[in-house]
Amino acid sequence: MNAVIKAPIVCRDDFTFTSRDDCGRMVNWPRNNPGVAADWEKGIAFFDSEIAELAANDETAAYEAIRFAIAGMGGRTTNLELGFADAVARAAALGLRVVRNGAERFTPKDFDGE
Repeated sequence: MNAVIKAPIVCRDDFTFTSRDDCGRMVNWPRNNPGVAADWEKGIAFFDSEIAELAANDETAAYEAIRFAIAGMGGRTTNLELGFADAVARAAALGLRVVRNGAERFTPKDFDGE
């Protein structure tokens, strides 16, 4: 049986969800995503596996990955969106550090309040 050896994630180029365009520029989020139901779990895995691993190696690179992915999702890059993405990325990088140090992951209550 052949074991798949996974390369460590040490930079944004190592993500499965990033790519480079014809000019070598980083594409930080998949373009023209069809939006199928299975993408929910895929999106969670991008964060919980790939971003979390990068954060364990380089928190600043993880912060940048989160910030650029959020900006790439909506396609809008005014200062309003960029400021919001920056704040979310900072909070996420800090949250990943806290989880690595043993904190329990946040689980939101259901919409019905339970």
